[in-house]
Amino acid sequence: MGTSGTSSGSSSGTPLVPTWLENEPLGLLPCSDALVMQQQDDIGGNGNPAAQPDSEDNGKEFPAIPPPQAERFRGARTNFSRFVGSGGSNVRSLRRAVRDYVRSGTGGSRNAVRRMGASRSAASNALGVFRGIQRDGIQATLQRLNLQKLSGRKIQDVFIGFTEVICRDGGSVDEAIARDAWLETIAELDQFGIDDFDALSHEATQEIFLSFLGHTIESRLYQEIGINGFRFSEGLDDIDGFDRQFRDYIQRTVRDSFTSDFEKLSNMSDEDIREIVDKTYLEAWDLLQQLGDREG
Repeated sequence: MGTSGTSSGSSSGTPLVPTWLENEPLGLLPCSDALVMQQQDDIGGNGNPAAQPDSEDNGKEFPAIPPPQAERFRGARTNFSRFVGSGGSNVRSLRRAVRDYVRSGTGGSRNAVRRMGASRSAASNALGVFRGIQRDGIQATLQRLNLQKLSGRKIQDVFIGFTEVICRDGGSVDEAIARDAWLETIAELDQFGIDDFDALSHEATQEIFLSFLGHTIESRLYQEIGINGFRFSEGLDDIDGFDRQFRDYIQRTVRDSFTSDFEKLSNMSDEDIREIVDKTYLEAWDLLQQLGDREG
């Protein structure tokens, strides 16, 4: 559990949503219609200019962000510490910890979504790649992504090759969360029964997508509240026990909250894909908060 770029978690004085996540320019997703047309024009040699990325946050307007509250992570970290100390048996504390993280730590589920900057981008890019595969097939998609050398390779190798297309290249913890979550998802392809591209149905695509989102939420929680939970817990005799419980809780909740489908992914626009990504994150954070509320 965790990422390649660990930290001590956010302090209470950091903004609810970091300023560098605000109004980040959005470009074309992989295999978007505009990008395919541009590539076809380039092949035809007509010299059409490249499509330009969107300049503002896809036209979305977000409410003003309130100032952070003092000690806003204390409740989440205290409850997570109790969960860790129990070896995973104190599920009530886990649910309360995640609830407190969403409500107090981030200022609500919408802000929790907005904090997932690199993960939202990577999830959208992944769906862009899957859209291309469903619409045009794997060979045409590899060619458009300049990954022809992966043709005929095992599906795990191809998905690893997709990493640089899907995940932002950078050294921040936020970017490490997205990259590690993608690699964890690739490691689970055999568990999903996906061993070739003929098995990549829209149901299988949905399974991969939800697994990835779940892993990004796990890593975000670990970075923000989990590390301190380890520090203040003693006698960790059953690390595997609490790790399994933690992962299972997040993954089940992400799936239980999901209300979209990918049956028409091949016809979705970039905007449609980004809306599904944000909606899925919002539904997951909402349900995680509700489940914690039930614990009092």
